[in-house]
Amino acid sequence: MVIVALVMASGEAVMALGTGSYHSLATSDVWALLLGRSPDLLPGDVTQGTWHFIAALLLAMPAWAVIGPSGVMLAHVCRKRLAKGRLFRNH
Repeated sequence: MVIVALVMASGEAVMALGTGSYHSLATSDVWALLLGRSPDLLPGDVTQGTWHFIAALLLAMPAWAVIGPSGVMLAHVCRKRLAKGRLFRNH
């Protein structure tokens, strides 16, 4: 996920430096490409509550800004650790 985020960020940098209009690749666009339909959340819609608002904000952010930290978090959580300090140890 981190490598995909780096590729997305470099692609956006190339698009921003290129000629013509620049449109950022939002997370909702990636969602629509992968699942075949756009998400049902609208950015700035606060009628559904706080979690709906946070999800709408995440979907409006650039895709690399959401996927990159998610990949770093998964790499940290799923890293290989020593058995030291665990409740049950396999001897």
